[in-house]
This record gives sequence, C-alpha cells and structure tokens, in this order.
Amino acid sequence: MKLFLQGDRGKALCEHCQQVVGITYLRRDVPFSDGNGLARDILVGVCDQCATTVAIPPQSTPAIKDARQHPLTSIEARLPAVYLDVLDAAMHSVIQDAGVQMRKLFFSYYFSARVAPCLERVHSTFTAYLAEQAEARQLPAVHSMKRLSLKVNHYVAEDLARLLQATRMTQTELLKSLIAQMRLDVLEGGNPAVIADLRQLARLGL
Repeated sequence: MKLFLQGDRGKALCEHCQQVVGITYLRRDVPFSDGNGLARDILVGVCDQCATTVAIPPQSTPAIKDARQHPLTSIEARLPAVYLDVLDAAMHSVIQDAGVQMRKLFFSYYFSARVAPCLERVHSTFTAYLAEQAEARQLPAVHSMKRLSLKVNHYVAEDLARLLQATRMTQTELLKSLIAQMRLDVLEGGNPAVIADLRQLARLGL
C-alpha cells in the first residue's frame, strides 16, 4: 500500500467539476455522507479546482471507522470568566502561540493524570487566593461567566468519566479544580515535569 503524505499530488475524477482533475493531499475534517458526525483531521485528496474532497487514501480508513464507531463527546460548562483566563494564561505560558483549540489538549492531559486526591485542596487554595487578591486590590465583586466547550474523542471522555467517579465532583467543579491545578503546576511553576509534558504535547498538537 502506498503511503500518501500531506502535500502529495495526484489525479482523480471530481464529481463537482465533472472531469479528471489534479488533486493535493491535505488534512481535513470530513463530514459523513449521512450528515451524522465527521472524521477529524484525516488525510484526503482535494480537488485543485473546486477544493472538494474527491479521494480518500486507504491509510485514512481506520480513522474514519473509529469516528463512525466512537463519535465525539461534547463537554460543556459555564465557568467564572477568571477560570478561563487562568487556563489561557497557562497555555500561553507553555507555548506562546497557543490558541483556544489547545484547551482540549490541556484538559485531555489532566483527565488522565493522577491528581484526584489533591484537587479539592488545590481548588480551595485557589478560591482563597482570588478572594484575598480582590480584597487587597479593593476590586468590586465580579460575576462574569464564560462558556467552555470541548469536543473530545471517546478515550478522553472515558478518562473524564473515571476522574469524575474518583473525585465524586460535578463536571463543573472538576473542570474548575483542574484549572486551579494548572495554575499551580504551570503559572506558579510548581511542577517542571508537567510543564515539560504539556510543552511537548502542545508542539505535537500545533
């Protein structure tokens, strides 16, 4: 079987153009023909004229099959805005050109990490810190909330389910606690090994 690489070129019949066209192999999110879900970031042949996906190499078949059997799970929560500020600051500290798509990578890492026993204490320390800072800086009470939305594969969803069971927290409380742990590990520099792991994952994820 020929292994296609991103940027490889070839020819294929494009139904949209109704002719044989030049194609370039690129990575794309490809919706299923029945409209139920999609396969994310797979290598496909794209028409050079109309940008339609016209060819799928055999190497992309396992990813499509997996996406069919295990659709993405949506994780939704409304959190105090400061938590997302802390999350994004931690990501920026690890890799400066990180975008919001990197949030999923950070949470995926922490869902599988062994942090359950200390999460409540870490979160309590964080909330106390926020209260102390507000008082020291004479800041008004803020109740701004922001929506966190992540779409994860079934492996990440299973890690989250195990962590929820281990901590007996609600999903929202768990996400807040994990962000507090990220602040401790990354922004406070408390865990160089975690920072190194996250930096490596972030580079692979870009």
